[in-house]
Amino acid sequence: MQFQYLGTAAAEGWPAVFCRCKYCLEAQRLGGKNIRTRSQAIVNDDLLLDLPPDTYMHKLMNHLDLSRVKYLFVTHFHMDHFYPQELTVRGSVYSLEMISPELEIYCAQETYDYFRRCADWEIDEKSDSAMHWHILKPFETVEAGPYRVTPLPANHMNPSHQPFVYHIVDTREDKSVFYMHDSGYYFPEVWDYLKAQKKPADLFSFDTTLGYEDCGFKSTHMGAPEVIRLKEELEALGIIDKHTHCVMNHFSHNGHLLYDELVELAAPHDIEISYDGMKLTL
Repeated sequence: MQFQYLGTAAAEGWPAVFCRCKYCLEAQRLGGKNIRTRSQAIVNDDLLLDLPPDTYMHKLMNHLDLSRVKYLFVTHFHMDHFYPQELTVRGSVYSLEMISPELEIYCAQETYDYFRRCADWEIDEKSDSAMHWHILKPFETVEAGPYRVTPLPANHMNPSHQPFVYHIVDTREDKSVFYMHDSGYYFPEVWDYLKAQKKPADLFSFDTTLGYEDCGFKSTHMGAPEVIRLKEELEALGIIDKHTHCVMNHFSHNGHLLYDELVELAAPHDIEISYDGMKLTL
């Protein structure tokens, strides 16, 4: 199972679009792994996690053929995770000779409704008809080709909007990923789900939007101190083990920590730091 982080920033990107704080200026000066676009990931070459405004840049920078994507899972409709208008140019005269002309899209009802509000006036019938929407319910596992995906309720935004994080299993290899963005500390029912897993995860991707901050698990995001404690909880329960890739991801300039600073903080705890384009073989 191949997993790639395409974008690893929070909503504003890093350096942020209109920002001149010292953390953005330093990221721009240093470049490299300090440059972070809005969060997105891809599993193998056919399952896409989120569709941010930076999807086109991700295609260019990573030499991706996004016509191969058969399954799109959207976590929630905040703009850094879902840019509905991008789908108006998937098909018709805009996208020719695609490998997979049909696209299966999985999301909450609120996310689908948001797509319709944003895109109905612009999308043509041919493109629209090639997209097949599947409305997800918390904890109800769906089969997407060879993948088994369970949406878990995220501790993020208004609960009525049904933000999700995802447990993804590639049934061909029995490899599993917990992609936990965006979310603060997990709800009790999510912990019940985690405890019921019979096999440690191959990748656990932690929300670390708040960087150096420790909010005592009281925010709808997390910082590095919380992630370190959370990893210990998960290890004690057998949800992760020594073979699990534990990765901090989804960073904001308001968290202040640049790439090397994050590595220095996380390395003693056997936690990896994501960067745009980072590839993992699970």
